Amino acid sequence: MNISSVKNLALRYADKTIDFANRVSSKAMDTKIANTLMPENPTDIAKLLALISTTTKDAVNCYYYTTQSYNNKRIPEDKRKFVAGIDLSNGILNVITQLTLGLCINKWSDKLYERIFNGGFVPTKEKISDYTDKVNNYLKKSVLTENISCSEADIKSAIKKTNKIAKGGFGVIAVLIVTQIIAKRVIVPFLSTPLAGVFKKQLDKREARKKGENTNVVSEQQQKTNNSVPQQPQQTVKTQNVPPQQQTDNARETFKGFEQFLKK
Repeated sequence: MNISSVKNLALRYADKTIDFANRVSSKAMDTKIANTLMPENPTDIAKLLALISTTTKDAVNCYYYTTQSYNNKRIPEDKRKFVAGIDLSNGILNVITQLTLGLCINKWSDKLYERIFNGGFVPTKEKISDYTDKVNNYLKKSVLTENISCSEADIKSAIKKTNKIAKGGFGVIAVLIVTQIIAKRVIVPFLSTPLAGVFKKQLDKREARKKGENTNVVSEQQQKTNNSVPQQPQQTVKTQNVPPQQQTDNARETFKGFEQFLKK
């Protein structure tokens, strides 16, 4: 079999596959579900993804840094709980403040853009006609586009789409500024230290409760073992009482034996 024929066959099937995928995707995008899931401005997804990525990163870092500080033997034991409390409070406050402020900015970014930039790019009728003439003159300069013309409606539609894209980009920047600068660098450090003291007290209470339970368990086990071992009766040692007269006779006999030893 010729290699060129195999190549042509593969290319033909590849083109058919691409055409089928394009038809399926276009039909899927025209459905109500796709119109509901996909926003009118695709940059709204970028704002939501930026918010989700920042909060997810801080949530994972909160768990990692808290467990690392709490189990770090290099930190003195009296300061270890406070350091872990600071990491825990930083993580919780970062997630809460960034998610709350980010959702608010994500919702109000379009109105904020219009207020700051006076409604965006809104040209007058004279400007639109001027833009139309410039675009048509530019299209006539090329052989490929000399038969293409642009109307004022096309210019208005392009300006409208440009404003939507600009609003989306402004929203992404606003979300990042609020979450990463205002929330993370200003609000969270101001609140994390008092909250760390609260977490430290909770950890102390939990450890004290655990120690109390452990001591109670040990005492109960020790009492059970003492009760299970049979107690042996105490043996009394009887001492013989020697009369005083017998004690003096024994001392005399010992002294006489010592004198005889010296005479020899």
